[in-house]
Parts: sequence; C-alpha cells; structure tokens
Amino acid sequence: MARDKLNAAAYDLSVFEETQRKVNKENKKKKSNLIKINAKKNIESLRRKTNPALIAAVSLCTAAVTAVGVWIVGNNVKLNELNQEVTDARTELSHQVNLQDEFQMRIDGKLTSGMIEDYAESKLGMSQVKNAQKKFVSLSDGDFGEVIRNDGSNTFLEWMKNVFDNP
Repeated sequence: MARDKLNAAAYDLSVFEETQRKVNKENKKKKSNLIKINAKKNIESLRRKTNPALIAAVSLCTAAVTAVGVWIVGNNVKLNELNQEVTDARTELSHQVNLQDEFQMRIDGKLTSGMIEDYAESKLGMSQVKNAQKKFVSLSDGDFGEVIRNDGSNTFLEWMKNVFDNP
C-alpha cells in the first residue's frame, strides 16, 4: 500500500494544472517588499544616542590639538621675530664696523708720520734716538742659559738630592 501511494504521488498531475500556477503567480505578485513602520518610532530609532563621556573626550582631544597647534604657530612667530632682530643687529654691526674703518682711514690720512714727529719735537720736546744714545751690551762666552723641565716624574729621592745639591 505504501507502494501505491508512492506511485500515485508520482503520477499526480494536479501539480501541473494551470489554475494552480495562476494562484501561485498572483500570490507572488501580491507580496510586497515594503515594510510599514510608525513614523514616530522610526525617527526615535534613527536618532543617534549621545554619550556625554564620549563628547567630553572628543572635546578634550580637540582642545589639546588646538592648543598644541596654537603653541607651535606662536613659537614660529617668536622665532621669526628673533631671527629678524638678529639679522637687523648684524646689519647694524656691519654698518658700525664700516663707519669705524672709515673714521680710522680719515684719522690715518690726517696724521702722517711726519706730522707726529713734528708734534713730538715741538710740543713734547722729544727727539729721535741718535747712535750716541745707543748702548750695546755684550755677554761673555761663559754665560749660557739652561732650561729646566719639570715633567712631574721626579721621585722623592730625586727631589731630596736636588735640595741638598743646590743649597
């Protein structure tokens, strides 16, 4: 009997009838993929949940990054100002050195060696050295100089010997 049911199921032609197909197609067409949701519930579910700790952490990080950026920019401005001051000071120094050289050249041009000699003779009563005023000193052949080098390697006994040898 079980065999008859299996054979009968195999020859069941009702599955292939047109009416069954139309009903299946209509059911398929009627099904929609739209989901109806209440508008208030939808807005509330889509609204982002706020976490105060996260907001505080992000705010602190943003403030720290901003403070570091401002600090870096401020230091760069100070560095540029100091570099400008150094450049200005170097320019002023080179200008002053040029003025000093110019004034030295003017002084050297106005005071010649002849003018200095005349001033020394007339106002100061000085005169040039003459051969009679020169005195030569000669050393005898027996005089000589000796360099004593102390390299720190003398021992106590050598020091004692030097003390008693040279009274």
